[in-house]
Amino acid sequence: MRSDHSNSVHQQRARLLTALRRGAVSTIEARRSLDIISPAARIKELRDAGHTIVTAWTVEETDCGKPHRCAKYVLMGEARFVKTKPNTR
Repeated sequence: MRSDHSNSVHQQRARLLTALRRGAVSTIEARRSLDIISPAARIKELRDAGHTIVTAWTVEETDCGKPHRCAKYVLMGEARFVKTKPNTR
């Protein structure tokens, strides 16, 4: 299978943020459509960067056809600036 995109965490965060700007994104959707295996980790990183993202719980059908409780993320506000890690010496 050929991939036309990078799976670096930076690129995964960028894809997820772009999708969140269009609307709510569930864990299942992030895995299936955005090729992000650990969406919760990327959401935490976006929150740590200053984005306001809320979590709502929902039930969606998996690829196997089974109902599954999962998170649905909604972007409520974007960071005004990029937070950087403090200088640690």
